[in-house]
Amino acid sequence: MYLYIKALHVFAVVTLIAGMLALALALRIAIASPDETSFRRIGQSVLRWDALVTTPALAIVWVAGFTMAFGAGWGGSSWLLLKMVPAIFLSVLHSVEGLALKRLLQQERPVHRLLRAAPFAIFLAFAIIAWLAVVKPF
Repeated sequence: MYLYIKALHVFAVVTLIAGMLALALALRIAIASPDETSFRRIGQSVLRWDALVTTPALAIVWVAGFTMAFGAGWGGSSWLLLKMVPAIFLSVLHSVEGLALKRLLQQERPVHRLLRAAPFAIFLAFAIIAWLAVVKPF
């Protein structure tokens, strides 16, 4: 059963990261050209994808991850506790990205320039998570 949960977890992680990068790309486009009317359709499509695919993938990542961790007896492992930091960061960043895009489309509120670094932050957090999950250094 563990391998099936692990496969589901990995699939959900890939789906989540792809969706978060789509959000990040849409926000970078909005920062570069905030007055583009054609952006509205792209932004709305990305938000729909986020609601239908990326957000459920995030929930599956957490549920499958906890199922694996506690099923394998890793509940108090240092590497797992450390892995939670970038995992929580990605969850928060996902919410911030979605909220920023929604506010831009609905209220025309500008996107904070700090979100320009979102793709780099996503890759870095994912790399740390992958390293900790595979190597389990401590």
